[in-house]
Amino acid sequence: MDLPRTWITGLLLSLYASTSSANYQPLNSDCDGPPQVAVGTMENTCLGLVANAARGAAFVKPRKALEVPQDGQLLVTDMGGWGAKRGILWLLEFSDNRYSQLRSARKLSTGLNLPHDIKFGPGGYIYLGEADRITRFRLQGGEQTPPETVVEGLPFAAGKHLHPLTSFVFLANGDLLVNAGSRSDDCGLSAGQQLCDEIESVGLRRYRYLPENDRWDTDYELYASGLRNSVALLVHPSGTVLQAENSTDLKEAEEPHEEINIIRPGGFYGWPYCANRNLDTGYIPDGCKQSNYIEPYSLMPPHVAPLDMIYYNGERIPALKNQLLVSWHGYRVIGNRLVSYPVDNEGLPRLSNNVTYNRDPIPPEQAFTSHALVPRGGTSADAQHSEVIGYWNQKKGVRPEGAPVGLLQLQDGSLLIVDDKNKALLRLSRGEPYMDEGSVGVYAVIDGIQFDGPTKHLLLENCSGCHNELKGNPGQLLNRLDGWLKQAEGRTLLEQKLTADSGFMPPNGKLEDRKIATILGALSEADK
Repeated sequence: MDLPRTWITGLLLSLYASTSSANYQPLNSDCDGPPQVAVGTMENTCLGLVANAARGAAFVKPRKALEVPQDGQLLVTDMGGWGAKRGILWLLEFSDNRYSQLRSARKLSTGLNLPHDIKFGPGGYIYLGEADRITRFRLQGGEQTPPETVVEGLPFAAGKHLHPLTSFVFLANGDLLVNAGSRSDDCGLSAGQQLCDEIESVGLRRYRYLPENDRWDTDYELYASGLRNSVALLVHPSGTVLQAENSTDLKEAEEPHEEINIIRPGGFYGWPYCANRNLDTGYIPDGCKQSNYIEPYSLMPPHVAPLDMIYYNGERIPALKNQLLVSWHGYRVIGNRLVSYPVDNEGLPRLSNNVTYNRDPIPPEQAFTSHALVPRGGTSADAQHSEVIGYWNQKKGVRPEGAPVGLLQLQDGSLLIVDDKNKALLRLSRGEPYMDEGSVGVYAVIDGIQFDGPTKHLLLENCSGCHNELKGNPGQLLNRLDGWLKQAEGRTLLEQKLTADSGFMPPNGKLEDRKIATILGALSEADK
């Protein structure tokens, strides 16, 4: 479910991204500086294109950004894909403070290990999270000083760790809380494993700050456990620590739900024994009755994949003042959104008894639909969100499907959004919202390959859990122009993924050679 942010999801999304490879096409209008793009936003706002390949920034898989405001610069982390040592740290320089004109984009560092998080921290340093370590440096004259290692030995094994990305926050006393994501999706639950050996290591690690030498203790304590993947992590000025949980991937489209958790020292938050709110997964007897179990503060809709959270305190977008913003990276029909929550003085989203959410159209339907939040296991009250960016579904020739990751409030109060799948930086600011012509949210049916018999069975059994289009409109995925059957280096994208040594496509393990041959042979014949 995380989009963000795992080996398995990364490979799934890299395949799914082929269905929306067309990038953002600027409109004739601007959005408070940068050119506007055809994405539907809340009232009195618009979305502008700051950087992508067409505007001079050849990102591969950008994740987060950091503003160096006095110099009109942005630092951008770029994973470079899901392989080790491919990561890039970019420095972008602009000619104006609204980021409408990119002057240059250059690589400050290369060969990084899945760089993800980046932020200012103690001592005025810039702190950078790679999969295996956190380093810090300064930016002087547009150049990076030699990085110093802050934390090392983070859990990472290339190709064998599904959630290797490093997010971190600083507590008031300087201590570091660092995400230690799970190696697996559900710790072997779906395979019938009886004992989860990750419980004592997965969650949030606390590294104590040693002010006498401006360093962090090399040893850590497991501050909170039972958290599958904590890439969305945030500290409120009051001291509240919030985490947005990316729940298990490989379930039906309506379950499980994502979570917003209040992190407390020593708390156990359920994974993999308990999902939603007190929903026993059957992994062990009475999985939700652990003595230190803390249920979610609020649930979110299923599979939305929250990848970042910030508190907005700017003036440029008054409607968002003092609200919690969350990027929903999920590629299913409830994801690809930016949402906001009103919060109280402790930074906690306000709860409601009747929460609803919207879904994108599933072809051949054309309308967005509203649904009640009814998680399995029940609910008393959850937080009601508002859609800041809601019409972000794919429309061929109009826009790609959005995939928001990093959120950053800029000095002028506008909001920078990093879209990793579409390799772009976007800026939400004041302006006139874009409105679709005619029916909103229509998916185009494109040059499709129909399939039946054994091929249909194999694809539905192994792929449709994440790619719902196979059930309703396979033409969106199985096409020659920009889908799974697009040729690259003499082979289709589908063939490359099914035969990859990693075995993460499909997510339940590499198919037998005969099954791969059945799928590829049938589709090749149908494509003639």
